[in-house]
Amino acid sequence: MRVTKNGSLRWKAYYWVCISRSLADKYVAAQELGNEVWKVFCRNVFLGYFNEKLIREKQQSIRLATNIL
Repeated sequence: MRVTKNGSLRWKAYYWVCISRSLADKYVAAQELGNEVWKVFCRNVFLGYFNEKLIREKQQSIRLATNIL
């Protein structure tokens, strides 16, 4: 997936995940861990996690987290 110029990632055409402006126009990958939790990478560098369920509940963009609680 490609990171936009403002540092966000469009998720499933409706939602936004804020990654980092330093990754603008770069490609990242997401790996599902289960329970709608995704792990995000840029090449072989782990960037963080996000919970797909929180995006849908809040109906707004979220930031990438480095831990899952």
